This record gives sequence, structure tokens and C-alpha cells, in this order.
Amino acid sequence: MDLYLDTSFIVPLIIETDTTRKARDFYTSFSGTVATGMSVYEESFFVGLRLIARNEFGIVSTTQLKNYILARGYGFADEFLRNLNEVFSGLEIISDTVNLPLVEEMARKYSLLPNDALIVATCRENKIPRLATFDKDFVKVKSPVKVKV
Repeated sequence: MDLYLDTSFIVPLIIETDTTRKARDFYTSFSGTVATGMSVYEESFFVGLRLIARNEFGIVSTTQLKNYILARGYGFADEFLRNLNEVFSGLEIISDTVNLPLVEEMARKYSLLPNDALIVATCRENKIPRLATFDKDFVKVKSPVKVKV
């Protein structure tokens, strides 16, 4: 695998943001093998729901979102979920690492939050050299290399 996709890269492929053009241009021109993990799927699913709920209904808290979904279901996000699943169907979905000491080491070494540390550790364990992300939290990480999108 040549490249790992982060949530901050995947969501703009589906929902219009200020980074959508860059993400789509890079993604359509990249010729190597592309991977991601289920933790990125979960995070992309959640972030997409939050963006749609905020933009369409003014929902800003997780509790409000949960209550909306309990009362009305996921219908508001059907198109997003179809598109999310389509994007993921074209990717190699690899298992997140279970090397807990490595995840902790990456979190401490680079001051990353747990999910970002999990991504870096997973890339290292799978020898994935590059990471496509717009997340500035990865700026200190040298391996995988954050690709210029």
C-alpha cells in the first residue's frame, strides 16, 4: 500500500468543504494503492453526520444529534452514507493495529490524540509510507509522510 487516507481527506471527497477541490483532484490523479481503516470509517461517518446536521438543522452538539437520530432516523444522511460507502468500497480497508504500546508511543511522541496515534501506528505497522490528510495535528510526524495535497 502506498497511501493511507485520513478522515479529514475522505469527508471533503463527499461533502463540499474548503478542501474538496484539492482532495478530489489529488484522489483522482493518484495512481498507487490506497488504504484506510475502520476507525477512519467510523470517524468519517460521525463527522459527516455532524456536518450535515449542523448545516441543515443547526444541530451543534452530539446529544442533539443523537436525539435527532433517535426521533427521525438517518434519512437526512442517506446520500452521504451511500457516497461514503462507495468511497470506502474502492479502498483497501486494513485492520487497525492492536499494538497498544506503539499507539501510546505515537500519541506521546507526537502529542497526538488517540485516533490520530492509531492511524500513525497502523501506517507504521503496515509500512504505509504516506498519509493524505488536511489535519494539522500530523505536522510533526515524519513517518508516514504527510503528502502535499
